Amino acid sequence: MERVSCMMIGYVFGSFLTAEVIARTVAKTSIFMLGDGNPGMANVGRELGKKAAIICLLGDILKTVAAVIISHAIYPQLEGYATAWAGLGSTLGHIFPFWHRFRGGKGVATIASSIILMAPLWGLLAGIVGVLAIIFSGYLSVAAVVAMAFYVGAMLFLGDAEFVCIALVFQLITVFCHYSKLCGIRDGTTHRAGLSIRFWNMFRRK
Repeated sequence: MERVSCMMIGYVFGSFLTAEVIARTVAKTSIFMLGDGNPGMANVGRELGKKAAIICLLGDILKTVAAVIISHAIYPQLEGYATAWAGLGSTLGHIFPFWHRFRGGKGVATIASSIILMAPLWGLLAGIVGVLAIIFSGYLSVAAVVAMAFYVGAMLFLGDAEFVCIALVFQLITVFCHYSKLCGIRDGTTHRAGLSIRFWNMFRRK
């Protein structure tokens, strides 16, 4: 029940969609009515600019951190497991917010925050792997799946069964959320990431 409580704390915080607040403030409309309707940093950046995207990212990180801090304060005996379950709850809240008929974002920022808080070194290395995957594959969806696969492997190496299970759940969530974009790569409907385009254009200019 302690783990379930941590997950529920995370879910409540995760259901707060930073992108929706930004869109209502800046554009006077719902983020679900802008661009592709995704309440995440990428859509906010495309529709409302880089500054709004950075604020969105920070908000999604902070809500995950807040859930973890509160879970640790209430259940200090759980130690790192409080982090894992609160992070999972925050991700589920972001992706399936109850107030929007359980339709939310893709959970990239909340998952990234969670895995770094769970195992800082391996989480940061997974982030680096993700950035490299964006540059060389050209697609954010591929990068998200590859980074999580790396992290799952790291948790298997550490040998903590509970962390491995939660990492696998994060991996399944990532594939589920990015499945349509992954299919779009094959169909040619998924746009290439701006980071990758700028990186390779820099070399072409040289």
